[in-house]
Amino acid sequence: MSLLKRRLPRTLGFGAGLLACALLVYGVAGALWGIFRPTLTGHELDDGGYAIDAMGSVQFIAFITFALITGLLGLFLGLGAYLRRQGRGLSMLLWVGVCALAGAASFYVFGGVTATHPPENPGEVVEFAPNFSPAISWAVAPFMAMFAYWSTAFVSADEDW
Repeated sequence: MSLLKRRLPRTLGFGAGLLACALLVYGVAGALWGIFRPTLTGHELDDGGYAIDAMGSVQFIAFITFALITGLLGLFLGLGAYLRRQGRGLSMLLWVGVCALAGAASFYVFGGVTATHPPENPGEVVEFAPNFSPAISWAVAPFMAMFAYWSTAFVSADEDW
């Protein structure tokens, strides 16, 4: 059989499309998130250093918005994958989780690229978005995607299978 006549299984094509869609949507959302992330402001001191305003709330806001936005996107990813009716089962449930985790990584990377960085030549006032570690919030998007997929499968009628 020639390579031109050979076709990929629909489930494999759907899985690849789901991953591409997740990376794209999460990446765009992450870029927007990075633009609107809260920033720290520092004022120059007489001795040449800078006094930075309180850091805790800015990093917490970045952490919590990362968790909430990626979780919401994961919820939509899981629901969309189930409603598409392609290759339902345990393998698709796990693949949805992998896609959501990859999407969260895309969200974090693009959000970091568009966030305000410390200036190379600071003036009297500096403004930048501090780095933060997502830590446990990496698990929010895969959990919500898999939970949405599983919940929808659990409440669906037997005819859907």
